[in-house]
Amino acid sequence: MPGPGDEAGEAALWARWRALAAAWGAGRVPEPDALLLAAYAEGRLDEAAAASVEDWLAEEPERIADVAAARAAISAPPAVAPEGLVARAAALVGPVDPQIVPFRYPTQRAAGWRSVAAWGGLAASILATSLIGFALGNDAYVTLAGGSAGESAVQDLFEPPGSGILPTMEEDSSL
Repeated sequence: MPGPGDEAGEAALWARWRALAAAWGAGRVPEPDALLLAAYAEGRLDEAAAASVEDWLAEEPERIADVAAARAAISAPPAVAPEGLVARAAALVGPVDPQIVPFRYPTQRAAGWRSVAAWGGLAASILATSLIGFALGNDAYVTLAGGSAGESAVQDLFEPPGSGILPTMEEDSSL
């Protein structure tokens, strides 16, 4: 700020006021982008760029509080966690053990009776599922095609002919 006997500072202030008055007459001062405002808040702008930001701030006085808050955040010391919190977090980790543990190569298992039984059970379940699915699908195809398939594939697979757990078409019609 120019002092009471500072004629050069007063001349600069007068020139700046005239430039601002000319900008008011020509239109509004363009809004600076966020990076330019951040540089202004940090004090990294030269005089010409700072003057343009200050001219804009003169038009937008509600933004002065934002710039002041940014300057206060910059000048504040960085937030540091309390020492007790850091000590409790370090206690959770425990002491550091400098011992290096090598990875072991996977061992080959000998094909024993357990692996043979597991693979045999898997093959048997796939075979049973395939046969039942084929029989049911074949019976559905014959039924939709209109042919006589005799007894259903389900009864052929699970029951001997003539038993009455699942009734056939002929038994249903007699009821």
